[in-house]
Amino acid sequence: MSLRLVFWILGAFAALGLILWGITYLWEGLGSDVSGHGWFAYILGGVMTLGLSFGLFLLTFHSARHGHDDIDTPGK
Repeated sequence: MSLRLVFWILGAFAALGLILWGITYLWEGLGSDVSGHGWFAYILGGVMTLGLSFGLFLLTFHSARHGHDDIDTPGK
């Protein structure tokens, strides 16, 4: 794994943390009370969404770089 990819992953998790913190701040301002299970599901949902999108983008780029997306001609 390249250093550039590691920085992108860390940046994505930092952005996710900032977004989760911002939404939490808004919820507390509205007076909503969320249980511990709710917080766990909230954070797990964010992390799993980020992981799924990262994995799908990685598969897309891998496929394109290794020729899996090339159109085969009938004469081959």
